[in-house]
Amino acid sequence: MDKRPLPLKSVKSNAHENKKKLLSGKEALVKLLRWHFGFSDFRGKQLEAIQAVLSGRDCFCLMPTGGGKSLCYQIPALVKTGIVLVVCPLIALMENQVMSLKEKGIAAEFLSSTQTADAKNKIHEDLDSGKPSVRLLYVTPELIATQGFMSKLTKIYARGLLNLIAIDEAHCISTWGHDFRPSYRKLSSLRSHLPAVPMLALTATAAPKVQKDVVKSLDMQNPLILKSSFNRPNIYYEVRYKDLLDDAYADLSNMLKSKGDVCAIVYCLERSMCDDLSAHLSQNGISCAAYHAGLNNKLRTSVLDDWISSKIQVVVATVAFGVVWTTQLVEWDARWGTNNPIPINLEGIDRKDVRIVCHFNIPKSMEAFYQESGRAGRDQLPSTSLLYYGEDDRKRMEFILRNSGSKNLQSSSSQEESSKRSLTDFNQMVEYCEGSGCRRKKILESFGEQVTVSLCGKSCDACRHPNLVARCLEDLTTACTLRPKNGSSRIFITSSAAAVDEEQISEFWNRDEEAGATEEDISDSDDGTDVVNNLARSKSKSRLGVDDKIALLQRAEENFYRNENTDKQRNKIDKNSITDAMRGASREKLQNALRQAQQRLDDLKIVVGTSASLLEDECYKKYSKAGKSFYFSQVASTVRWLSTANSIDLMNRLSGINASPSKIVLSEDKHPLIIPPLLEDTCAKEATSNANAESETSPPVESSPFSTKLPPIPSFSEFVNNRKSRKAGSDQVNNTTQKHSPRAEKRMRL
Repeated sequence: MDKRPLPLKSVKSNAHENKKKLLSGKEALVKLLRWHFGFSDFRGKQLEAIQAVLSGRDCFCLMPTGGGKSLCYQIPALVKTGIVLVVCPLIALMENQVMSLKEKGIAAEFLSSTQTADAKNKIHEDLDSGKPSVRLLYVTPELIATQGFMSKLTKIYARGLLNLIAIDEAHCISTWGHDFRPSYRKLSSLRSHLPAVPMLALTATAAPKVQKDVVKSLDMQNPLILKSSFNRPNIYYEVRYKDLLDDAYADLSNMLKSKGDVCAIVYCLERSMCDDLSAHLSQNGISCAAYHAGLNNKLRTSVLDDWISSKIQVVVATVAFGVVWTTQLVEWDARWGTNNPIPINLEGIDRKDVRIVCHFNIPKSMEAFYQESGRAGRDQLPSTSLLYYGEDDRKRMEFILRNSGSKNLQSSSSQEESSKRSLTDFNQMVEYCEGSGCRRKKILESFGEQVTVSLCGKSCDACRHPNLVARCLEDLTTACTLRPKNGSSRIFITSSAAAVDEEQISEFWNRDEEAGATEEDISDSDDGTDVVNNLARSKSKSRLGVDDKIALLQRAEENFYRNENTDKQRNKIDKNSITDAMRGASREKLQNALRQAQQRLDDLKIVVGTSASLLEDECYKKYSKAGKSFYFSQVASTVRWLSTANSIDLMNRLSGINASPSKIVLSEDKHPLIIPPLLEDTCAKEATSNANAESETSPPVESSPFSTKLPPIPSFSEFVNNRKSRKAGSDQVNNTTQKHSPRAEKRMRL
């Protein structure tokens, strides 16, 4: 049924107070709510915000994600004849809301760069008419900054048709916010051009200092400040520690399987990690896909549609998932903390049945974490926020935030101030992960709410399993303390070329290559704590002698071998190695990419299987020593390259790989071609027959009668015991020699 706005009773113009009561009365507003949106009553601070703006008062409204902020400006648009202007940074959010409003019979439109010229012209014609039919007009902050559109707004305002200006994601206007956007800063001119129009600022994440900055920047006059609690009682908060897990990928896979076929979002810092993790989950039978700006538009749209329609249940994405920015789909460059364009989140995706939001890397601030984890449980049903915390992730994010201003060409003073502010916000997240207190309490206190632990009701791991969390934190401290200072330090830097090609390339810098051991060589048992305490006490005293240090290390090794079986040691040592199964999965990914390239390039004549093997061998030879993370990253990078490479570049790369002549030949047109499997088998047979012929004619090679057998490598304890035995034997020989030496007899006579 086509629903029209409910007719308002005619009220004489001189009866101003009666009209205000009619328009803002709760009964009339609830009737509109039920008629158009199907809700029985308002929630939280919705009614107060609506009544404030209808009375002409400015309002700052702070509501948690899923709190129903959009109703605070959609209902006023139905009460008064005229236009409500909605400023929104997210094109996907505008499109979704406009579509939803039109389905409810509400006249709504949006203006953006994605629309056709005809669609824009129709909207402008309606705005220029005497009685515009549109009730809600969604625009971007960039459009408001243009002189032409501001002139049009001024004309609408002069005709008395501009009823309200609603600014969504208002925290973006504040330099103190986690998502400051320069385009939002230009909204401060709205007050000077449109002084009598009430202003409604809406946000889900704003610390007290951000709230004050928003009110001041928008020049809001005596605004009504409405704050809803940030508490999301239906979300269970949990942290798991990568340094204490044998395999974080496997742990996440097992967790998702244990929850059943539920909707989930997994946030990653890098595109390559999205690809790797998505591939791992898919191989383990989880309906999953990767989503990031490195994918082409068609594939991104397909993944998004499949996830919204529940064809896939898990999406592994960067924070850019699901939203198109005002000019193009972009992605936050997390390594440099670039502030322009906006780092986008799932605000534009209206799927309320998300049961799990997982952060596979630590977020940069509590505000970002709250907003992203808030995508879970928007239907108010029980959901989970899971964060995987690792020491390497923490160091990497600190590096990113310290260098966040270098790419924005900021002055040294402002860059230093910005870095300090970012690190201060990030330390809240570190405390959230490394602290032992209630996680819900930490979240709420970061937004200025003073609550007691009883509010949590054991809905976080720290309250439900305090002993387990305390033991994990002790083990984490031990593992990080025992990690060698000269160990591997990985720093990822985005190259300048990557920004142009939209392909993030990681450059790995290892200060000591493979000279130092890692935490994988250290036991997870509590016995390591004694070693750490002993070493710490030794620093305050005189230095230990060599024998004392050897004894200390010997006890540590004995404790290690006493508590850890050989299989577990081997698993921990080999967990970073690249298995045959991993290489097979990588070859399969490359085969799929090559098949897509064949479909895209008609003149590409290759044997997919052989070509994939060559490319995989290239990745393995380059990065096998660096470990599986960098090997997978290179494979993912090759897959992305194949999606855009032309035939000549692809053939040149294949011919440039060190392959045997039996693999690659040149055709008549001088282009390298991969030999078909049948011909390849023929070549192999010929090579085998030639080898047999040579073996018949050549004289047999005599094997050496002497076999070289290397001595076994002793353990540290065996080495020390052998050293003591040799020393004791040497001392005994010396004493015997001294007894029978002439000099000793002379000294005795003297």
